[in-house]
Amino acid sequence: MTTQPEIQLSLSFKHAQRAFAAMLDRTSSDAGDVFGARTALGALDRGDQVRLTRWLAWQVLARNPAALARIERTDARLAAQVLRDRAALPVGGRPRSSAALPRTA
Repeated sequence: MTTQPEIQLSLSFKHAQRAFAAMLDRTSSDAGDVFGARTALGALDRGDQVRLTRWLAWQVLARNPAALARIERTDARLAAQVLRDRAALPVGGRPRSSAALPRTA
């Protein structure tokens, strides 16, 4: 029997996730929320940025489109990546066909 290793998330990722969750959970975000999310975003390495983008894509899909506007207010490039990742998420429980996925060299 083999076991799967537990996913280890960095402290900077956890901090960024909490900052964005706080911003998305409030009825309206203020400048302090945006500043906290931007600060946390700056501390992430490339792998953590990818994880955060994927998590935010799920948040936008599960919550509401207004979440994307708040992400865009924080960082426009991050919002663009969230849109790309959201397009790849399964909608209605069915993933996109592999022919529709972009190919890389």
